[in-house]
Amino acid sequence: MKNRKPLREPSEADRLLNLQLSEIEELSSLLMSRIDERVKTLKEIEKRIDEKKDMLQRLLIRAENISFECEDLSGYRYREVMVLAGRGVKVEEIANLLDLPVGEVELLINMSE
Repeated sequence: MKNRKPLREPSEADRLLNLQLSEIEELSSLLMSRIDERVKTLKEIEKRIDEKKDMLQRLLIRAENISFECEDLSGYRYREVMVLAGRGVKVEEIANLLDLPVGEVELLINMSE
């Protein structure tokens, strides 16, 4: 039989080094799991922000459309008031016919003078 060299026993330095490596691996694993959790949370926040941004864009478009409709309606109302006033209809009657406040009818008439 061949003479085999006996395996040398790990020295104290080797054991300490292995222990430190093990602790480092454990800490790095813990840090990576925390980072993964934070990345997941940030992605969820980003998704909610994108959803809110899309909702705001839709609301802005609706507001612009309503604004245009109001401009069209106010122009139409103005013409109605002016036609009725031109025919000699009283302010109160115009307000009742068009379902407008008396003050608004007066204002529209005064603006045209």
